[in-house]
Amino acid sequence: MIAFAQTSDALRPWLGGDFLSRNAEVAERVTHKLNAFTINRDEVPQVAQWVNDLLFLSVRDFTRGKMVLQMDDDLFVRVRVSDFALMVDDVLYLLFHNMPREMPYFVLIRDYSVRQGSLSALRALYLDYHMFQTPEEWDTVRRVITSCHEPFRFRAWINSQ
Repeated sequence: MIAFAQTSDALRPWLGGDFLSRNAEVAERVTHKLNAFTINRDEVPQVAQWVNDLLFLSVRDFTRGKMVLQMDDDLFVRVRVSDFALMVDDVLYLLFHNMPREMPYFVLIRDYSVRQGSLSALRALYLDYHMFQTPEEWDTVRRVITSCHEPFRFRAWINSQ
């Protein structure tokens, strides 16, 4: 079960504590959507799009279209359209991490990582689903992570295994 605080923590670097404290319902709705995910009913790309739309529209409405938010260090940052895909991907790790460690979920995450280029899916494969992979496959996942994504997105967790 994904906690509201986990969702807020994943979004805080992107949206800042000010936005999240004034718009707590946004993180609550995202948390609810992720917790309601069922492998036989839902598709990860559709959930990702729903979260993306919710975040974009919420920021747009809150900023009256300026897309500038105050971060926790008191700096003001313009949130770019491309940032939403990255923040949604970060939030999706909560979904992947909380899925059962079973083959159907491994396949779903692996397929999503290939089709979408998702760092969060690769993170889940690397940290949470290594038991389904050969050492060579696991090394390949690590190589893809470190060669295809910016270091700021993985340096905190890549060496934890």
